[in-house]
Amino acid sequence: MTTPHIQTALPQRRYQLGSFIVNILSDIKTDDPTEYRYIMALIDEGAQHPCLYVTAEVNPPSQRQQGRYRIRVLLDNQEKVMGSADEWGDIENFSIFSMGIAAKLYQLSDEEPKRLA
Repeated sequence: MTTPHIQTALPQRRYQLGSFIVNILSDIKTDDPTEYRYIMALIDEGAQHPCLYVTAEVNPPSQRQQGRYRIRVLLDNQEKVMGSADEWGDIENFSIFSMGIAAKLYQLSDEEPKRLA
């Protein structure tokens, strides 16, 4: 899977979404050329590694007229940019949107995310 090369990050929020655990990370240090605002990592219960990443990345200056942050989805060996907006810099907006992507991809539309302590 294409994955962000996370060296360090601070977990900000955790959720239960069906049989998955959602971790929302910030303050991400990486050796990637990408500057991450947030990363959502989706982990199937019992698994060692995430099966899905959704990232909020700072757009390069030449693309900021579309929005300060872009959303990118990383699943298996695929990645797709889902658009740009200033609102993805807000953790609440990012969390809701990224969990919505996970729910669609894993057919969890009947599941409500439960915030964990």
